[in-house]
Formats: sequence, C-alpha cells, structure tokens
Amino acid sequence: GGGGDGDGDDGDGDGGDDDNGTIRGIVHSFDESLEIANKFLSLGLYIGINGCSLKTTQNLEVVKQLPLDRLILETDCPWCDIRPSHAGAKHVRTSFPTKKDKQYTRELGSGSGADDDGKDNGDGFCVKNRTEPCHVAQVAEVVAGIKGVNVREVVAGIKG
Repeated sequence: GGGGDGDGDDGDGDGGDDDNGTIRGIVHSFDESLEIANKFLSLGLYIGINGCSLKTTQNLEVVKQLPLDRLILETDCPWCDIRPSHAGAKHVRTSFPTKKDKQYTRELGSGSGADDDGKDNGDGFCVKNRTEPCHVAQVAEVVAGIKGVNVREVVAGIKG
C-alpha cells in the first residue's frame, strides 16, 4: 500500500516507474549521440528509431551499438520517411506503391485494389513522402542491415 503519504504511488509500478524505481518511457525519434543514448538507457528508457533516426552515417553507427531489446521501431506517421538520400536507405528492401497526392482520399490507402466492377481503381497506394504504419518494415530492414542480422532477428529482439 501507499502508507498514507499522499504521493499516489504505492510502488506497484503504476506511477511511471517500475518496481525498482526506474523511469519508464520512450525517447521518441532519437537522432543524437551514443553518449546521450547511453544516458537515456541508464535511466531505463527505450530508444525510438524511425527514418529521422537513420539519416546520417553517424546515426547508423549509434543505432548499430544500441541493444535490440531497448529499441522501439517507429514510423512517426506522417513524417520521417526513409528517403533515398538517407544513409540508411541502402538497407531498405521493401517498397510500397505511392502516388503524389498531398492528402489521403478513398482512392489512396484502402488497399482493396479493385472496385466492385473488378477494375483497379488505384487503391492501396501510399502518399509519396508520407510515412504510413506499413513503413515500419523499412525501419526494421535498416536496423537489420546496420547490425548485420536478418529482419526476423530484429523483430524477435525488439521488446514489445
């Protein structure tokens, strides 16, 4: 129990920390140094990795040294796609059909592929340069590539 001290945290882990007092949380869209990552890790935090985290060779070197079980793969929809100019792009194996439309419409992203008449209506496309949830696969591919493991090992190693 809380012992009547009025702080609202009875030590059961529901107050933002775990049983040993470690802070819980995710550092979103991490793109800093290994030194800073290690400080966050020492606090018990997880490191969120997305396309913005994989832009430079320095970013890749940092991610390579982070433990898989402390990473969270993100897309940061609709931002932070992995662009061809990014250092991590060479590891991307999966592509998704895109259209240049600036916003979501019924014709984009529904994934059905064909109307009731059986004709392809353009469904199933992502908007160009907009990150979608499916793009998390590309983040996993980059992490796998820089760590020299396969994507299954990355997915199995990520705590979730």
